[in-house]
Order: sequence, then structure tokens, then C-alpha cells
Amino acid sequence: MSGISTLGAALNRINLINVQTDQLNTLTYQLASGKKTAKFTGLQTDVLTSKRARADFVALDTYMNNIDHAERRISLTLKGIEEFQAQAENLANSLETFNQQSVHQEGDVIYYDDPLTPEVENIPVGMSSGDPDTALKGIQDLASNIFDFLGDLLNTKDTDRYLMSGAATNEQPYKDTGTLDTAISSLIGRWKDETLPAAQNLTNNELLSAVKSRSSSQDTNAITDTIVGYSPVLSSNNAGDVFVRVDERSEIEYTTLANEQPFRDLMVAAAFIKNESFAPIADAYAEPYTAGDPTTADGAPGATTDEQKDNFFEVFNELTRMVNKALDDMDSVRFKLENARARIAETKQSHQNSQAILQTSIDDIENVDVDEVALKINTLQIQLEASYRVTANAQQLSLVNFI
Repeated sequence: MSGISTLGAALNRINLINVQTDQLNTLTYQLASGKKTAKFTGLQTDVLTSKRARADFVALDTYMNNIDHAERRISLTLKGIEEFQAQAENLANSLETFNQQSVHQEGDVIYYDDPLTPEVENIPVGMSSGDPDTALKGIQDLASNIFDFLGDLLNTKDTDRYLMSGAATNEQPYKDTGTLDTAISSLIGRWKDETLPAAQNLTNNELLSAVKSRSSSQDTNAITDTIVGYSPVLSSNNAGDVFVRVDERSEIEYTTLANEQPFRDLMVAAAFIKNESFAPIADAYAEPYTAGDPTTADGAPGATTDEQKDNFFEVFNELTRMVNKALDDMDSVRFKLENARARIAETKQSHQNSQAILQTSIDDIENVDVDEVALKINTLQIQLEASYRVTANAQQLSLVNFI
């Protein structure tokens, strides 16, 4: 007859209690954390699947972070452009409603009568004051206020990054150096001063060509980007594009530059209109007037106030068209940014869907059913208590109890 020794039975009970205790500790951790194990090695054959899923999840997180930054910068840029456009629309509305039927200049009309002829011509040749009237002065004040505000919008930032400098995010894209105002004053002076030689005096077309041109190779009088006040990197077209890496294979470009044509044209038009040399419309003379008297203020070119007025409004109307075209072109800039934002948002949604799938896979591998774990703990506690009772009873055995 074979049997189990008392020591062997005790060791067996101790081993069983240790196993149950380890199981209880594991289940207690699972109940508290919701995880199967605290270490990857505890996942056994599923460890590689879990690690790969987590690595893919983290990679997508990196791209999502890139996308969040890009979306914020695009949103700030669009907000700046929208405000820029709103201010420009205020200027456009003011220009379009400007009544061109009057002289828009203070003072009385100065008439000229040729003393060598018997007829009384009474030709209006100018005004007795060079001050613009309230309407024209109001437009110039509006243009001045808008000009400063537009300049601030071109320098829109996201923390320490300029958003309209292209890849050169540390370089301020625009600065009012005063060169634009000086250049426009010079052009207007050469347009109004009819005593200059033909090579220096500017016609309406030559003045407008200089205002619209950006390259001195196309027009020697061109208002270049450097004159406007754009940074060297923008003026030289070396700013570089801005991209966001949205996945391991794709980048989306969302560049907006402060010197894009509509922004540049609006800045130049506003600077021209606000320029102190733009008014008056007609020549001004000190009274009493005598033929041949020098002007106290030069108006637009022309021998009579009608000619001066016609020339002034030819330029004025072209500036109005320039502003309206810039507003239309600005829609294209916004559309490009909105298109980039839509593509980025689509990619972001795809990443979110992928992360949801990966998270499900990770949860299936690493997580436990807490209800099932709780049930196992209750069962194991009962078993463990029973083991302790059996062990305790065995320790209390005597010869009498044994018999």
C-alpha cells in the first residue's frame, strides 16, 4: 500500500496556496487596471501584434499633431485674409460711391480770360484753394487707416511664426519703411508737373503702368516689392513653400505669401489714394489771379479744370478697378487655402478611423472583461479560503482526532 507523506501533503498544499495567491494578485491587478498584464511579455504570443499596433497608433498621432498645427495656422491665415478683404471692401465701396460730378475741392473756381481777344472766354483753369473737400478727404483718411491695418494683417503670427512669409517663418514679411509713400509721391509729382521734359513727365497710362508693374525690367518706374516694404526673401521670390506631412508618403502645401498679387495691389492702391500729393484735383492759385501766375498746389495735368478732372478720375477709376480686381483675386487665395484645409481634414478623418481600428485591436489583445475577472476573483477567493481551512485543520491534527 502506497501513501503520501505528511511533508509531501503539506508542500502540495503550500504550492496550491501560492498558485492561487498569484492568480488572485493577477486578477486583482486586472480588475484595477483593466489590463491583462503590466508587462508586454505577459501577452505571450500576442506581444508582437500589440507592439505593432501601438507603433502604428503613435505614428498616426505624430501625423495628427502635424495636422493640428497646420489646421490652426490655416485658420489664423484665413481669418487674417478675411479681415483684410473686409477692410478692402470698405475702401472699394467708398471709391465706388464717390460722386464724380463735382470738383471735390474747396475754394472758388479761377477763370482765365485771354486779354488779347475781344471775346470773354471765362475758361476755368483752377481753384482758389488746394484743399480737398470733405468727401475726398474722407476717402483719403479711410485709405490711410486701412493701409496701416492691412500691413498688420500681413504680419499675422502663430506664436512666433509669421504665417505669410512662406518657409521663412522667422522673417517679418512686411514693414512700412516709407519707401512706398516716397515713390508714389515722386510718381504723382512727375504726373502733375507739366513743365517737365517728356522723358520725365508721366501720362496717365505711364503713371498707371508704374503703379501696376512690379519689375523694373518691365517698367523703369515700377513699384517693386522692395519699395512696397516686403522682406528681402519675399522680394527675391526665395521664401519657399509651406507643407504639412500628413502621412508617410504625402505632404500638402498651404503656402500664402504677403506679396501675392491681390495683397500687393491693395497695399499699393491704398498707399496711392492716401498720399498727400494725390489731391488736389485741379490746380490751385492765389487770388487775385493773373494769367501765368504759379500754382500754389498742382492738380492733375490739363489746361482747364475739366481736363484736370477728367485726368484725375481716369486714374482714380483705374485704381478703383485695381482694388475690385484684387478683391476678386483674393477669393482665389482663400479657395486655395480652403482646398488645402479640406484635404487635410479628410486625411485627419482617415487617421482617426485608423486609430479607432488600431485601438480596438490593442484593446482586444491587452484588455480584460472586468465582469469576468470579478467573477473569477470571487471563485478564487472561495477556493483560497477552502485551502486555508484545509491547511489549518491539517496543522491541528492529533492522535485522538486522527483515530
